Amino acid sequence: MLSQLRHNLDQLQVMRHGLSQHMKVFSHSTRRERFQLFQLATHVPRGGTALEIGSHIGSSALFLCAGLNRGGGHLFCVDTWSNETMPDGVKDTFAEFRRNTERFTAMITPVRKRSERLQPTDCGTRVDLVFIDGDHSEMAVRADLKTVGAWVPIGGRIAFHDVSDAFPGVGVVIGEALASSHWRLEGLVDSLGWIRRVS
Repeated sequence: MLSQLRHNLDQLQVMRHGLSQHMKVFSHSTRRERFQLFQLATHVPRGGTALEIGSHIGSSALFLCAGLNRGGGHLFCVDTWSNETMPDGVKDTFAEFRRNTERFTAMITPVRKRSERLQPTDCGTRVDLVFIDGDHSEMAVRADLKTVGAWVPIGGRIAFHDVSDAFPGVGVVIGEALASSHWRLEGLVDSLGWIRRVS
């Protein structure tokens, strides 16, 4: 009964914010996770910037853009769009990503490269919100955090997908960030966890 109540509340929130059409795009994220990304993006300062590592076919980008759109924000999407880490195998998904995110084309800058090659010239040196959802190995997540962590100002947030037993490295890296005292755990919804920079 509790799960049904949560589902009904999620449905109401999605409809209230006009996000129903975005839910039609396939995603490995739950409805609650996608809605939480939207909520996090609404907290980005006016004219701010978000960065997504691992964009697949655009589902999470839609929710991030819907939240950013309220304050005139911009989203940088970093992916090879070659599908290397996805269960359905290697294929080019860039055209599908572009079709799915067409309504937000002016807000999105695609950066077609591996995240370990990401440079400040690709997206600037201030990013208010980061969503890490690329290669979930411990080494890759740690490298992604090291690359983008310095670009996130105090009060900015980094969200991680697949904080779960299936991908233990994600939790290990979050634990290391919290131990540094520069970050504070702010929330967890299903397998989406996010931390906030405090120093």
